[in-house]
Amino acid sequence: MPIIRSLSPLTLLTGKQAVILLLLSVCLFMTACESRDSASYIMDNYHYRLSNSLDLEPEPESVTNELTVSVQLLPYPVRRELQYTIPSMRINLLEFLRLSQCELQRHVAKKNGALGRVMEDTQHVIYDALFLQLADRCMNRLADDSELKATLGAAYEHKLQYLPHIIWNATIASKEFAYLFSLGAQAFTLSEAKQHPQQLLSALEKLNQGYQQLRSGQSTGDFLDHLEPQYQIIASTKHVGRLRLSLQAVTQTLQQADQLLLQRIQGRPLCYREQSNPQSRIVDTVFHKYYIQQVQTYLAGLHQQASALFLVIDQLVATITVDPQRERILQHFWQSVYRAPDSEWSVFNQAIETHTNHWQTLLRQCGQLPQ
Repeated sequence: MPIIRSLSPLTLLTGKQAVILLLLSVCLFMTACESRDSASYIMDNYHYRLSNSLDLEPEPESVTNELTVSVQLLPYPVRRELQYTIPSMRINLLEFLRLSQCELQRHVAKKNGALGRVMEDTQHVIYDALFLQLADRCMNRLADDSELKATLGAAYEHKLQYLPHIIWNATIASKEFAYLFSLGAQAFTLSEAKQHPQQLLSALEKLNQGYQQLRSGQSTGDFLDHLEPQYQIIASTKHVGRLRLSLQAVTQTLQQADQLLLQRIQGRPLCYREQSNPQSRIVDTVFHKYYIQQVQTYLAGLHQQASALFLVIDQLVATITVDPQRERILQHFWQSVYRAPDSEWSVFNQAIETHTNHWQTLLRQCGQLPQ
């Protein structure tokens, strides 16, 4: 009688099929591991375990959808609404400067060349800042009654008048800032939330300090030399957009979890005469293992990042001004993100405070008070 051996599923496949199945299994395993670090997994898992531990049904799907719709994030303003058109200077400076030995002559010649016609916004900042410095030196060498000095003085005043607008176009209305604030991304993972964006912070701080110096007429040679690398850092990531999406995900989860905690707080006590019981011990596990170790760690990382980034951006917004129309567009956006009492930042902080208070109220029923 033939011996019948027990066959595993892989034994029934060809060698090539078995390898493919094995690779797929590895990929699925790796994806599952990675997803445990994502914001959606952490928040959904916390909400699920909290509802189970409290023996309560999660909110109906319709309520969740209404909550999601009610806090849709405002996108960064469209560039064409922010950009300022700089009036052209109707003076043929090059013709005048050919008569002088000023270094400004060579600088103006660059602008009239082929490369000068396709300058990026940051290059316009560098060009105009150097123009003001060189024009000032040149005028000091010219006779007070010379026609060239009068013409050059008019050009100087024109450049000085529109320098804030050039700076605005290179920052607030730039493609780099639009990318930095883009919402076409995903929320941070737990490991990303814990990382401090020092490079980005440093780049934004240098812009803020450099542009303040530039507008006040101080020497900014070192700043201008390193201006474009700072923009490369800013344009390398959708960091602020991802940060806002992360704050939104956390805020929604805490608000939904609050409904569960409130249901239990307003119902029968979790513990009778502050004596722990099997259910209270499960709830305590959820609090420490899933809220403190995961959700709160995520919250702390986001709070640290947002506190630093939003502050330096707010300083930049306050420093760079042009005209009321464009400033209103920017202010409407920035108020909803950071400044207003009902801004994303304020709602996020209020959600943390409210959620903490609910946990304290619930755990007091069992003679415990979370730190």
